[in-house]
Amino acid sequence: VSLFAVAFLSAWSMGVAFAQPVQIEYWHINSATFGGDAVKEAIAVFQQKHPDIKVTDRFQQGDYGGLLNNLQAALAAGNPPAVAQIGYNYRLFAFDQIPHTPIASFESIDPEYNAYLDSFVEGILGLGQDENGVQRAIPLAVSVPLLYYNADLFRQAGLDPDNPPSTWQEVREAAKLIRERTGQYGIGIQITSANNWIPQSMVESNGGWLIDPDGRVAIDSPEVIEVYQFWQDLAQKDRTLPVVTDAEQEQAFVAGRLGMYIKTSAIMSTFAQQVSFDLRTAPFPTWGDKPRRVAAGGNALFIFAKDPAQQRAAYEFIKFLTSKEGQTIWVEGTGYLPIVRGVEDDPRYLADYMAANPLVRAALEQLPDAVPWAPFPGPRGFEAETTLAEAREAILNGADVKATLEETARVLRRLLNQ
Repeated sequence: VSLFAVAFLSAWSMGVAFAQPVQIEYWHINSATFGGDAVKEAIAVFQQKHPDIKVTDRFQQGDYGGLLNNLQAALAAGNPPAVAQIGYNYRLFAFDQIPHTPIASFESIDPEYNAYLDSFVEGILGLGQDENGVQRAIPLAVSVPLLYYNADLFRQAGLDPDNPPSTWQEVREAAKLIRERTGQYGIGIQITSANNWIPQSMVESNGGWLIDPDGRVAIDSPEVIEVYQFWQDLAQKDRTLPVVTDAEQEQAFVAGRLGMYIKTSAIMSTFAQQVSFDLRTAPFPTWGDKPRRVAAGGNALFIFAKDPAQQRAAYEFIKFLTSKEGQTIWVEGTGYLPIVRGVEDDPRYLADYMAANPLVRAALEQLPDAVPWAPFPGPRGFEAETTLAEAREAILNGADVKATLEETARVLRRLLNQ
């Protein structure tokens, strides 16, 4: 054991880890309308417990792709954040391409390390492990896509709000009725410019793959073409899906101008606070009787600090965010699902919230259907992710579906050396 480890261990066991106050930066994608208040509350509580650690939070524009771009620039300049959220779709890229301090390196100096890892719900830690099972990051957020719907618009359209659509075909029919009878758009589907989380869930539920289990591009298969054709038909043929940015879809839904919205469970608390209509949730739609497969969205926390004191402070901060107390603040303030054992039915933590929030049930019901959010492999995986998102945008604006996906598949295979 190194002298550093011995000194650190004795400091740790005394509960005073730092002789000098340590400043760390935390990068995240939680805007004011997407969990930003929960981030600030968690930091305030953490700093009361650790007055020797000062945490500055920095919101990053552009979702996980935007954060990753900024992170690479900060690393090149030699001033990375101590801790950052990395979307699960970029985790392999971060494991292989971005210098970081693996969480496993704290095992030798934290006597609570094994008990800490044992506190997670079964299967969750795998989202932060590399192919050799090394714990490189700690999962923070797990979400699934849901069908949110406006029960008031359902009633106006003559639909039964107690019996929401369960298949994509039923979604399409309900969207048409909402458009015809209320004049509002029927359905929105979450999109971002740098990830394919919802498309993966739609495609895998239809028996296809964006990236197959062998890591090969499969976006030109009939199952994938069928999904994107259906999506285009909603926009171009039925005119029930608005071709706008995701922020505009969100605004329309909150304002009562969009009947249904496929979106992350992580926005649930925000929607519940913002809307003035009867908000309901239902599970992600299926393609007939094919099994539902939803990509587990969210992020893991990585340590990028170079300074040993900052690394230790970052580890303490991560432990707090994923403690029962930290998870209670996070889940209540977002709609992400609890990832720590026993927190959801403990009256000191989430039991009351779970009882008072029936909207969460549709999300929890889907956890058994969750599959890993599949990253595009290799150093150009980020570029591949963005390229497929651009193809989707072209398709929604009327480009030929089959030709666009076949051409995009060729580009992706070239990018990924397949």
